Amino acid sequence: MNDKAPAAGNSAERAYVPVLSFAEGIGTSYFKSLDLDPNTVGSLELGSMQVDMELFRLYDNSPDGLDAVIRKADAALMLVKFLDRVCMDKIKEAYRMLIDEPFLPKSILIFREPKESEFKISCAYCGQKLWVRDRDAGKRGNCPQCRKTFFLPTQKSYLTSFLMLTEAVPVLSVTGGDVSCKNAVSSLIERIVSQEQGLKSTTMRVQIPPEDLE
Repeated sequence: MNDKAPAAGNSAERAYVPVLSFAEGIGTSYFKSLDLDPNTVGSLELGSMQVDMELFRLYDNSPDGLDAVIRKADAALMLVKFLDRVCMDKIKEAYRMLIDEPFLPKSILIFREPKESEFKISCAYCGQKLWVRDRDAGKRGNCPQCRKTFFLPTQKSYLTSFLMLTEAVPVLSVTGGDVSCKNAVSSLIERIVSQEQGLKSTTMRVQIPPEDLE
């Protein structure tokens, strides 16, 4: 974790977590759900941990310089909403930077406002942007542009397949103004702590197979 000096009277450990937002407005809503200012580095108290969170709006910005941010991070959150081709290209570009840090805990958060029940993707054949209702996931649907038929995904299955995610990168759903926003950060911090404890465990000597011993 970052060796930042704790504030006076506060012995809590500190962690730096950048939040990468890929749709206009969702980063602001997410930070407000955490009672943080989206325009500054905000601090969230979680048990003995002080989490410094910073918002990066990547939906209309280049990821230039993001690699330096990731290198100093203790964990990272990707905040997504729309899964059309343009958005997914940006998400994939940033995710490639994250996976270059294999030991960096990271989560992808699917952000919804209360009562939202549909999401946006692109037709896999012609690229037409399409709205998909949650209740239609798993059904066969037709693209009104090219008339091709395909199975409608959930947001989680679409992200998992497109980014080839493993279980090491959780995909969580969060709702603006809901406790799920804070719970997602808590879950990420638990992974930071668990990883730190693992790194401090007893070091063992590598084993050499008998046939390789000289």
